[in-house]
Amino acid sequence: MWEFLAQVNIFFQSLGDWLFYPMRLFSFLGDEEFYLFIMPAIYWCVDSSIGLRMGMLLMLSNGLNGFFKFVFHAPRPSWITDRVAALVHENSFGVPSGHSQHAVVMWGFLYAQLRKTWLRVLFICIIVFIGLSRLYLGAHFIVDVLVGWLVGLFILLVFLWIEKKYQPAILAWTSRKKLIVAFIISILLIAVPGIVKTLNGGYVLPIDWQTRFETATEGELLSPFSIKGAITASGAWMGIIAASVIFQKKIQLGKINLHLGKKTMRFMIGVIGVAGLYLGLKLVFPDNEDLISGVFRYIRYFMIGFWIPLVDPLIFQRFGLHKD
Repeated sequence: MWEFLAQVNIFFQSLGDWLFYPMRLFSFLGDEEFYLFIMPAIYWCVDSSIGLRMGMLLMLSNGLNGFFKFVFHAPRPSWITDRVAALVHENSFGVPSGHSQHAVVMWGFLYAQLRKTWLRVLFICIIVFIGLSRLYLGAHFIVDVLVGWLVGLFILLVFLWIEKKYQPAILAWTSRKKLIVAFIISILLIAVPGIVKTLNGGYVLPIDWQTRFETATEGELLSPFSIKGAITASGAWMGIIAASVIFQKKIQLGKINLHLGKKTMRFMIGVIGVAGLYLGLKLVFPDNEDLISGVFRYIRYFMIGFWIPLVDPLIFQRFGLHKD
């Protein structure tokens, strides 16, 4: 079956090397590094309510993606055949495609919030081309992309339904209850894929998958049962919620009605903090699969998630960047 599905990848790659940079660009629109800056940009400079909810939604999607990957533990095209070139190297399992899933979740959420037809058409095109880019780059089979789109759509629809039906009741919770529920979800984001990983403790990766991966990456070991992604999602989720609850009386949720100069200053100040935490703590903290590294990874992403809502009430308002 995998050999048959690989024909789709081979077809796209046969279209020529000129497609590499356009496809890599579309793939970047689904990368963690891109979302790490686009969500804060929306929160600080466009609409804080939309940005905050996008952050929460992405962390939930990220955690669930890791769970499904562990359940299916399916290969990537370059692990199966040498006829598909791995133009990007991924260490996780293939189904569902995280890029495709998150694309539907994030750009689909913006589709639901904005009413302009040209923007909605643009968001649909981005979703489609992110999925196609993963086929061209040899990162996923077409079934991975299709399942990713379906899972992303399910997550998005459930999130929108919960918002519509239960948002008033959730907003009425006490701060303590909000933090407790958020922490429980944070733990589940790690525990659920962790349990699935444990249940697959006897699973042995096919030797040819490992061999092809090592050859393509010049010796890197294949470790698709890593729970780093789950820890990342869990820590960032808790940080976003914690800061939003703690500073909720000072945070003004809604459209950011400021001139371009102040929006630019907000973005520059905010992104310096995000980049500092992301890169600085990465250099300092250990990054292995052991418990200590996991704790430090949780702290790192908690701090990043906490920073994003924090700078608005404390720094932007301190320097008069909250109003014209």
